[in-house]
Amino acid sequence: MNAINQLERIQRIIKLIKLEKTGTPEEFANSLQIGKRRLYEHLDDFREMGVQIDYSKLRNTYYFSNGHELELSYSLKVISKEKTKEIFGGFSRFNIQSAFFMHCT
Repeated sequence: MNAINQLERIQRIIKLIKLEKTGTPEEFANSLQIGKRRLYEHLDDFREMGVQIDYSKLRNTYYFSNGHELELSYSLKVISKEKTKEIFGGFSRFNIQSAFFMHCT
């Protein structure tokens, strides 16, 4: 369930930035079990959404700096074949319907 793992990783990134407890970029990437390059890609994705994320060398942490934050929600449920015929959007595979939303606040 790679998609679920990715969503959980993004939630963890958001949580640690909100708490301002990321550590250095190396420590942050290691705690997420990803490389620094992948971490920077996530941060760039957030910035493209209009969320400013900066790093404080004094506090050794990333933080949201323009008053915007991110919130990630998802749900996963098994649905019947008949119900999948009624659904026109999203992604359907193996009778699992999922939709992904990122909401900037």
